[in-house]
Parts: sequence; C-alpha cells; structure tokens
Amino acid sequence: MGNPNSATWQPVASHPAKLFLAGAGVISTVFLASCAGLAGRDAIRVTEVTLFGDMDCLRIETASATYVYGKRGAGFASILDPDGHDWISYRHGQKALGEYRGLPKCGQPVKYFHCGYGFGQYTNSNPFTTTATRLAADHLRVHSETRDAAAACDWDFFPTHATLTLLRTPGRYWFLYEGTPGGELNPAEDFAVRPGGRKSPLTEPWTDEVPWMLFGAKKSPFGLLCVAHQPSPPVSYVSWPYQPEADGSVNQMTVAGFGRPGWRDPKQHTPPLEQLPARFSIGILPRADAETAEAALLRMRSRLEKSP
Repeated sequence: MGNPNSATWQPVASHPAKLFLAGAGVISTVFLASCAGLAGRDAIRVTEVTLFGDMDCLRIETASATYVYGKRGAGFASILDPDGHDWISYRHGQKALGEYRGLPKCGQPVKYFHCGYGFGQYTNSNPFTTTATRLAADHLRVHSETRDAAAACDWDFFPTHATLTLLRTPGRYWFLYEGTPGGELNPAEDFAVRPGGRKSPLTEPWTDEVPWMLFGAKKSPFGLLCVAHQPSPPVSYVSWPYQPEADGSVNQMTVAGFGRPGWRDPKQHTPPLEQLPARFSIGILPRADAETAEAALLRMRSRLEKSP
C-alpha cells in the first residue's frame, strides 16, 4: 500500500508479539497480544511511517479509515477515507496550507496534541513519547505523554472510530479539527451537518452548543464525524483564513472545535475547557448525513461502556 504523503513506511516489526516505537529519540518496546492470527475486516494493522523525512508516525489501518499519528506531537497528520482522500493534509510550513492543520490540537498557546508540535515554529524540548498496546484484534490503544509528564492522552482505535481520552494538559484546552474535507477545502460545495439534520455550506461560519458535528465534501461520499462525550461549549466552525491575508491566502482549511469560541469572539484564541479527563471521538462515516451520524454516535457510546 502506498503512502499518500510520499513517505517511506514499513512494518513495525517482524515479531508478531512486539511493537517497537521510536518516540523522541527513545526506543520503547511494548509487548502486545500476538498478531499472528489477526485476520478479517475488523483487525487493526499498525506500522511505522516517516513523513517529510523527520516526522515519525504510526500508521493505523482500520476497516473505515487510515490514521497517521505523529508520535512526537501526539496528533494526526492524516486521516484517510477508504478512497484515499486526506481529511487533514498536514505538511511542514505554509501556515493554513500545511503546518496549522491537524487534530485534536488541544493546547494553546503551546501546541500540545498537534502532529506539528516539535517542528518548525513549534520546536520545543518537551516532546511526547508514544507507545501502543493491542488490547484485542479490533482494539488498539496508543498512549502519548510529554517528557515532563504534564500532558498525556490515550487514543483507542476500533474498526469504526477512534476515541481520545485527554488525561492531562497544562491549562485549559479545546478539541479542534483543522483540515481539508475530502482532501481539499471547497467552502461553497463542502458542508457541515449538526444535530436535527441542520446542513450548511462551509462558506457559513457558525457557533452552537451541540454534542457532534459532521463534515462532508463534494469530492468524497464519506463524512468525518467529531463527537464530544461531555458538554464542551462553545462549538464553532469557520473557514481559515476567513478573510484574505496580505499574500492573498483565504479559505484554506476548516477551523472547527469543541470549546472554540466563534470567529467574531474576542476570545477566539483562548480555550475555555477545564474538565479532565475528557473524551472525544472521531470517525470516517460511509455517508455524510444526520441519520448515519446518529447511528455512529450510538455505537461510539456503546463501545465506551465496554472499553477497559
């Protein structure tokens, strides 16, 4: 399988019971349940991938999506739908065309839980170390923690979705989706769906109090669902930059989030959320409509009740 970011990748290890993860220059060894007998649609496959020659990532392949997770920054550089469209499209530099993109980007002003944390303008000496443990054939847990232990999270991956448990983070936080629906933001033809079947084009910014938001695109039949499992207001969306910058840049990525004040709010760059631990889920859905989103939400909640 090729890598959409033209990076080199290879299986993590030939031994079926071990996963070797390089995190922040340290090699960690995590013993896993044997993968030798894994087969079938629900099995989750994890390999190592290096993007841009310097960003070590985990590539986590599930039945519904492929996630590329930056180990140093503890955030997603890519989320690929089954047709290969990248709903994040991170790259180094280029502001909203690259380095600003990511999920969940919980930290502000320090960019904790962002794949770009540790690179370029976000260079630092407090990287995350990331380990992975297979809890079942259809359940992989990824844990990331900064060197000073001040920020930490777990991501649980299942065939249909992934759930973040935000354990620790300095200061207040939010959960952001800054990316490219269907592979490239087209505000006039891409759209958001909220509870009640409210559908709006991505030319329209909004602020709301909702437990989920779904993004769809003209270029893809799929949708990206983002869910908050606890009240996380305000919830907002705007395309970014929402007005032309000096170089002409405009409408290059989504800025959507739980706990993100609206684009006209003077505090739009100040996260308000404090409750920890906090849980959020994401998933690539086969259709971008409210009925499909509500059914997925029920599955996510049911799995939360069963997860160790």
